[in-house]
Amino acid sequence: MPRSMIQQQMYARERRGIFRSTEGYDTVAKSSGLEPAYIKKVLHPFCVYDAPTELATRGEKDGSAYPETMHLLHLDNGDILLGRSVYKAVDFTGLRSAFFTHNYLIPAGHEDESADRYESWLRASFDDQYDIENGTELAELASLPTHRASAIKPTYRSTLALLNIGEIPFKQLLYAVMTAVGGGKKKIYVSLDVPIVQLPEKAMQLLNVIYASLPYAYRKQLGFITYAKEPQSRKGVHLTFVEQGSLRASDRSIEKDYTFDFASGRITNVDLDGADQPYLDFAWDNLERPSRADGFYPFAELMLADMGVERKVAAASYHELCVIYQIEEGNESLYEAHKSVVLRGLLDYLQPSGALNAKIRLSDVLLSRFDYEFDRVRQGQVPDAFIVDVFKEYYRIDGKYFEGKLVSFFLSALNNASRLSDQAAVEALYDGVESNADFSYAFFRMLIADSRLMGSLFISYLERKLQILSGAGSVLQLIEHWGSAYPKLFDYESFQALARQQLASKLERERYSLPAVNTVLEQLRRIEGESRAGAAKQHSLEGAAEFYQELELALYRKMLAEMNLDQLTKEHLLSARFFTHKEQLQRWNGKLQDPRERTAALKLLALYEWFAQPEPSERLFNRLSPAEIDDVQQAGRRLLEEQLEEGAWPRLVLAFLSSSDTEVVDYTALLDYLHRNAANKETVYRFFQWSEKQPEFMRPRGFVPAYITAIVAYFTKYDRDAFKKRANWKQHFDKGGPALQAVYKQAGRELSSKARFPFRNGKAAVISSIALLGIIMVVAGLLWSNSDKGGSGNEGAGLPEIQPSDETEIPGADVVVFAEQNPAVEGAEATTSLVFLFKNAAACADFKPTVLSIAAPGAEAVEYKEFGLVANCSTDTASPTAPAGDGTAADGTVLPTVSTTATGTVEPAGTIVPMDSEEQAGKPSASPPPEDQPTVTPVIGSQTDDTNVGETERPTDAAGSESDPTASAPEGSVDEQAYASRVEVSLGKKVDIPADSLIRVGETEYKLTALQVVAE
Repeated sequence: MPRSMIQQQMYARERRGIFRSTEGYDTVAKSSGLEPAYIKKVLHPFCVYDAPTELATRGEKDGSAYPETMHLLHLDNGDILLGRSVYKAVDFTGLRSAFFTHNYLIPAGHEDESADRYESWLRASFDDQYDIENGTELAELASLPTHRASAIKPTYRSTLALLNIGEIPFKQLLYAVMTAVGGGKKKIYVSLDVPIVQLPEKAMQLLNVIYASLPYAYRKQLGFITYAKEPQSRKGVHLTFVEQGSLRASDRSIEKDYTFDFASGRITNVDLDGADQPYLDFAWDNLERPSRADGFYPFAELMLADMGVERKVAAASYHELCVIYQIEEGNESLYEAHKSVVLRGLLDYLQPSGALNAKIRLSDVLLSRFDYEFDRVRQGQVPDAFIVDVFKEYYRIDGKYFEGKLVSFFLSALNNASRLSDQAAVEALYDGVESNADFSYAFFRMLIADSRLMGSLFISYLERKLQILSGAGSVLQLIEHWGSAYPKLFDYESFQALARQQLASKLERERYSLPAVNTVLEQLRRIEGESRAGAAKQHSLEGAAEFYQELELALYRKMLAEMNLDQLTKEHLLSARFFTHKEQLQRWNGKLQDPRERTAALKLLALYEWFAQPEPSERLFNRLSPAEIDDVQQAGRRLLEEQLEEGAWPRLVLAFLSSSDTEVVDYTALLDYLHRNAANKETVYRFFQWSEKQPEFMRPRGFVPAYITAIVAYFTKYDRDAFKKRANWKQHFDKGGPALQAVYKQAGRELSSKARFPFRNGKAAVISSIALLGIIMVVAGLLWSNSDKGGSGNEGAGLPEIQPSDETEIPGADVVVFAEQNPAVEGAEATTSLVFLFKNAAACADFKPTVLSIAAPGAEAVEYKEFGLVANCSTDTASPTAPAGDGTAADGTVLPTVSTTATGTVEPAGTIVPMDSEEQAGKPSASPPPEDQPTVTPVIGSQTDDTNVGETERPTDAAGSESDPTASAPEGSVDEQAYASRVEVSLGKKVDIPADSLIRVGETEYKLTALQVVAE
């Protein structure tokens, strides 16, 4: 059980002792509460006495000349060991000197925690001897025996003066004691300039001053010895007074310790020069005002009560507290000199739980400092960052009653910093605001409520926050955060403009890429939906929903303006999930005013559906014009270049639909594309096999003829050796269906015939070339022979006329077809007409088609059912009884007709022009056709001379007169009297019809021709 009484122990040289039966030094008496082992381990090491060198050297026999030594130390268990050893000139034998030690063991908690406990320790009463015959047991004491206090108590300053200790040595000694007690490893050794016999007494006088100048925590731990022969380190002993001359400068054992040799004036290892030590100044000043010090120590003890043991014995704590104590007394100069230490210290002491109520004095001091700093801010100053931090942290402790004043403090400080362009201070203030969520909300709520402060402070703050973000998604997230927390922001146009500008800036860095735009639009869709849901409960959120909706549209329009289909990747395209929200997309597109934006929206949507839908069809082009279809198809072809396997073939077909008629496939272009971009020829072969099962390529009786032509052309142009390789047949060609097998055989025959007859197609050209060469040789020979005859008898002789060959006309053609383009006139668009010229008027009259089709080379035929007819079937010598055309349309309606005359010329433009009565029959009119008349469509790739299309060039004889127009006609021309009847079929729209297109009417096919019509 813990001891509650003071125990005693006496130690001396006797005939016997408690622990030994022979003479010698031993414990001769003890209290019953002391265990033998404890006595041996703890008490015996302090039962010691070394006679001073000075007295031992001169052989001093007088025991009273020897100084006593008193020791006090605080043991680890909290007990206090207080004892004294005295010199004995003779022992029990009378033959030798000895010493006697008397120890008190004061149990922990035995005495109260009064401030003057040290006084009783220094006045303790000890025995000088003990007779062993009185027994070995000593009484347990209820209190410590002490001497009566002196009636005259000298001042602390006078005590120091008598010991020749001034202000600086005293501060150094006090600093060394506080450092050693506070956990330092250094010991303190003091040599006073007094006779050796007076050393213990003077040491206790100095200890009295030191104790009075130490805070309570140090008093409770300081251990000392009032006399020792030599400096010696002992556990629990911080301060040791030693004999003069024992502090030698050469002593390596104490070279790192604090030494104070007042006799020589040498002090080591204590340097306070330039160091700010407020407590040392405070302690020195209070030597003459002990009552002031007595007021500080309870204050410091209270402030440190919940701060831990280490803080209680840390000198820095008392530096802070003594300054705070003096500021509380009204010393403002100390606050200015130690502002940072004071404010941080005040905050630190108020941090522990419950400290605010227990340390109300500190709270009052801190609030007084806040008022002091706020006054300076109102005068236009910007507070230091540490001041802002302290008051912001105090808000965590006492925010309920402090919030309004602190918000005003920050707003005023921000205004000052902004006015002075002190950006660092602005950022520090905002950092302080943001560090506490509750305070941040209160601060910005007040700031945003003030429109003046909103414009001058908040917008610039938010702009800096948005600028440091990396992407548009982060910007929108921050905007959402602020808008949700403070809905009033949506009432400010400056906030909305900043949000739009920053969002656009981030998207511009990402080039308005579809992934970036999609991320933002999806965020906006979610936020806008949440805002509308919240608006039903909170009216202030209606503005937010409208703003987000406007932001969506602005972003969508900007994306359309910046979109470049040529740079779009498939991954980016498929990331545009906003295209799946049809109602939203319809709302956006309905608000597009710029035709370019509408066009871009339609094209982008069609491209997305093309690649996003699992089975896209040509219907996705229904919203587009032919030019827009071309743009989308061009982009689609580029996106498909890297994906030409079977899964992509249905999409590939869409890329080659005709932009003017999306039911027609441009097979030739499709196969050319495959040739250029397929990984190998085997891919093309697999495509042929796949196409055999696709309706775009098949008819009831087999492949579409144009597709057959394209396949044959593919092998002819790109793969002439395909059918020579057995592997191709085994792996691909033999696996084709009947229709494909037939095409392969046709292609094989075509390649085989060209190999056997390489000049077959050039036969007519070779014959014509030989005939022309012969004519040139005959003419050259005649000219040479005539030049040899001198020329007199042959003047005026001319070359025989060369009669045109029948081959210069269109051989065996009873009907000739050509196309003409009719320019747009007011109220009507440009159209294309097919003109059928007949030799026989009766055939002309019977020509009343209801359906016709046009098949361009390598493309599928386009069928026309809605068209108009204008017939002009003239009666001529070839067909004197042929009836005129009836001028009806295919559907039986009467159409306007051009007046028909018995004699007329078919002009190159295809118009019927009445002949002048003065002109000879068959002579063409000299005046050119009007500019607004239709013109013959030129055939792509045909050769023309410098003469205008349809204009007849007449040869002249040597005299310059016109020769017979029938003598020579240009190749490809038509005798106008032979083809006097015509039927004009208006297709109702403008159509580009390439050369060599086939016109099919019923079971009859006509080949489109470019004509020069000649009158006779």
